[in-house]
Amino acid sequence: MQTAGGSISKLVRDFPGLHVAEIDGTDPIESYAAGKEAVDYVRQRRGPALIHAHVVRPYSHSLSDDEKLYKTAEEREEEAHRDPLSKFSLFLVSRRLARPKEIEALEAEVDREVREAGDQALAAEPPSVDSILVNIYSPDVDPTSPAFGAQPQFHGAPKTMVEMVAATLSDEMARDERITVFRRRRRRRQPRRKLETCKREGRRLQSHLRPAKKVWPRSRLQHAASRSQHRRPRHRHGHARTQPVAEIQFFDYIWPAMMQIRDELCVLRWRSNGSFKCPAVLRVAIGGYLTGGGIYHSQSGESIFTHCPGLRVVMPSTALDVAGLLRTAVRCDDPVMFLEHKHLYRQPYNRSEYPGTDYTVPFGKARMVKEGSDVSIITFGAIVHRAEVAAAQLEREGVSVEIIDLRSLSPYDWDAIAATVRKNHRVIVAYEDMLSWGFGAEIAARIADELFEELDAPVKRVAAMDTFCAYQPKLEDVILPQTEHILTRRAPSSRLLMCENL
Repeated sequence: MQTAGGSISKLVRDFPGLHVAEIDGTDPIESYAAGKEAVDYVRQRRGPALIHAHVVRPYSHSLSDDEKLYKTAEEREEEAHRDPLSKFSLFLVSRRLARPKEIEALEAEVDREVREAGDQALAAEPPSVDSILVNIYSPDVDPTSPAFGAQPQFHGAPKTMVEMVAATLSDEMARDERITVFRRRRRRRQPRRKLETCKREGRRLQSHLRPAKKVWPRSRLQHAASRSQHRRPRHRHGHARTQPVAEIQFFDYIWPAMMQIRDELCVLRWRSNGSFKCPAVLRVAIGGYLTGGGIYHSQSGESIFTHCPGLRVVMPSTALDVAGLLRTAVRCDDPVMFLEHKHLYRQPYNRSEYPGTDYTVPFGKARMVKEGSDVSIITFGAIVHRAEVAAAQLEREGVSVEIIDLRSLSPYDWDAIAATVRKNHRVIVAYEDMLSWGFGAEIAARIADELFEELDAPVKRVAAMDTFCAYQPKLEDVILPQTEHILTRRAPSSRLLMCENL
């Protein structure tokens, strides 16, 4: 009653390339035939398939639910007749494929197995407290370990962050054939005669993967196709497994995938008690400072995903860290959200020579950008360079500034944070997201909670205003944290007072 056209399969039947089958889902024979047809269709690479199976639920949803409150007696009687267990039993008997006594014996055996399983569960010891943190992350691969602390072997011309992404993915795809890159291509359809003069949309995406396209067929870039099953490693359940590296452009459009990321990807290992895992990499372009990106191309929000157990979250600010952290992410055994700041993609100040095919950076290890003795700035992403500019100006005024680039947000390097606070006793936490409820708010709160006696002054936060990012560049400069906000140790909001000079 709530679906346009009265049927979801009717609504999508004209989607190009979509195989649609509307069936009686309580009929095992019909369901098997429809499933086989759909699987064959997909395996022939003809497109996706949708099976719209009409089924019943001949009982209440849960013990707290009473279906009599919303189903009439006639509806419940009709559903009882469509119970697939009862229907299929009658089918087997009517076709003389089974005798009634055999059906009764089978039902009794199943009832016995269920009762025994229930008794075992009730008699079992409850899980220990030590099991609470088991299977949140991989027990086999620890991306925070010193094993991922490789030294760079520099060669070639300096690369920007966007060029480093492409080079790193290309090398990792050459190393491991399971790695499959999924990306979104955006291009207007144009007559062939216009293609040479028209610029493609999605230039940022395609430049990422141009080196990889030279190495691997199109199928490796867009879907896990063309390679024979026997060449792929198989996990314990016997299914061929790929190592997906998917791109979401941009962070502003990540929300339709939020449920799958939070409720499926992150918890797969934990809810299956380690039987399943999904070591995927989600590359996400994030952030503002685009002088006109506006509300749909400038959002931050990393704290939303650092709040998801089971998901690793990293955010490099230099091309060198892109290479090291991305390679660690690909080789990690957990799902990783790899945040790439759009403003930093082609900046000249964060370029680096290529560090080699084995260069990795451990997760949870901050980078010392600059040592100082008066005040510490803890930051990440696009704010790192603004902190460097502010530090240079403060140095001329006689203030020595230490800068810590977290670069890994979940996990983050608490030891590095504690060390710099104990050293300088004054700290600024600078982050691009909104001041309230941002990632830096957690860092500031933990410093105040655990290192209060080490502080000579309150922890100061520099962050964006609690509003949307404006289209107008001058307004964007006011909304997002700038170098001058770091210099004055205040957030860009008229509601906040400037703190005392250091």
